[in-house]
Amino acid sequence: MEGNSNFKKETMVFIDAIESFFLSNGVGYHLNFLKNWLNPPQNEFDYSPQKHPAKLLGFYEKLLPLFDYSDLIFNRSETDIAFVKAIEADECSLERESVLLEYCPKLLSKVEMKNPKLTFLAIFIFFQSDNYKFIYKEWLLAGLENNLDLDWDQYIFPFYENTKKMLEACWLIHERLITKNSFKSIDRYYHMAMFESTSPLAFDQELFDDPFKAIEFFFSLDNLAGHKAYLKKWYKIALSEENRVSDVADYFFLYNQFTKLLNTGYLIATKKLTYQGALPEGLVTTKDRFIASDAYHKGLYEVNTLPAEHIENPYRFVESFFVPEKIKQLRLGLLEWLYAAFSTRSSIKLMDKEFLFEQYETMLMIMEAFFLMIGNPSLSDNVNDERGHYAE
Repeated sequence: MEGNSNFKKETMVFIDAIESFFLSNGVGYHLNFLKNWLNPPQNEFDYSPQKHPAKLLGFYEKLLPLFDYSDLIFNRSETDIAFVKAIEADECSLERESVLLEYCPKLLSKVEMKNPKLTFLAIFIFFQSDNYKFIYKEWLLAGLENNLDLDWDQYIFPFYENTKKMLEACWLIHERLITKNSFKSIDRYYHMAMFESTSPLAFDQELFDDPFKAIEFFFSLDNLAGHKAYLKKWYKIALSEENRVSDVADYFFLYNQFTKLLNTGYLIATKKLTYQGALPEGLVTTKDRFIASDAYHKGLYEVNTLPAEHIENPYRFVESFFVPEKIKQLRLGLLEWLYAAFSTRSSIKLMDKEFLFEQYETMLMIMEAFFLMIGNPSLSDNVNDERGHYAE
């Protein structure tokens, strides 16, 4: 805790509470614990907090001080300027954290990540710490008695959403002030690490400037149904120990195309690009989103994996998925698929089944999102309008 001696006494107590909260588990674990407390999974693998009352009580007792001290520091006393400055980060620091941190916030805006103080101000606009404590006490009793119901869920939902954001903000404070993971040295391969989400195949300048050309090329090779069928075949062969692909060159080519798509998605997400180009032959729409092309109309029947909100706006899916930690996992997974498909001595079937299916499902969603982007250019107008609204 060196370097924190200039902080106020109440600030130090808040930092101690954060350190205690994350002492044994990271923010990802706590967010999942909180989710299962609100909405217990009803299946054979039910590890909901209600079935572990000691853990539930311990979580509750460590959570409440975070509300007390953050409300005191940010709303009920004179601002601790030294503390506020210490937890702030600039654009470059956020970029470093996306590589260094075990978990990067997914609920906070970039502005809130730069200045976590804004998160605490927001969660106390309509509620005070006493409101949170009252709700969580009732929630604790309901959880221990296992009598949570849908009406109760709806009642506590705003408190739940605010709590998740608060925990992410506390995690940033933990990493910036306590562990100082945000400031660990990064070796000379830093830029490679930042670009770990991209293909090892270097994009030429034309594709770097307009990554949508890679998507156009991908769908000039085959339609969405054809690509899905090939992916399914690859997945099944990778699961089998007895079989391997005979058309090795085709699958290696497909693997390279998928890694290019990951590169493409990364550039679209980080640069906040929207599709402006002319449609490939056979993919035609009008501004009112009436599908004029039979090929595109048939392709829409294949869009059955993306959630409804991402079908309406595939750019949201791309921005939420294409972050380094997620893409690194998928690239490594595809490499395992490639090795397994080429050999009768290896298989991916012993890997975690849920993880494998998640990889497969993610690839389907990526193809669907890209298909919608280039198949309906009017989506770009909606996205640009939405971004302009939030920028105001």
